[in-house]
Amino acid sequence: MLTMVCRHNCSFPYCQPVCPTGAIIVRTNTVYVECDDCIGCGNCRYVCRAFGILKGLEKRPLDWLMGKA
Repeated sequence: MLTMVCRHNCSFPYCQPVCPTGAIIVRTNTVYVECDDCIGCGNCRYVCRAFGILKGLEKRPLDWLMGKA
C-alpha cells in the first residue's frame, strides 16, 4: 500500500536515497512510502527539507510515519 507523504515538488528528494529499505518512491514530484517496506527508521524525516525542520514531527509515532494514523 502506497501512502502519499509530500507534494513539495522537490527537484531532488533527499529522503529517497537515505531509505535503507527502498520504501520511498517518487512519481511525478510526489513522494510516496511503501508502507509494507517501511521500517520506521526516520532517516527520511531528518533529511527532508520540508518536514525535517518541523520539531513537531520528532514526536510523531511510527503509525503516523507509516500512514496508519
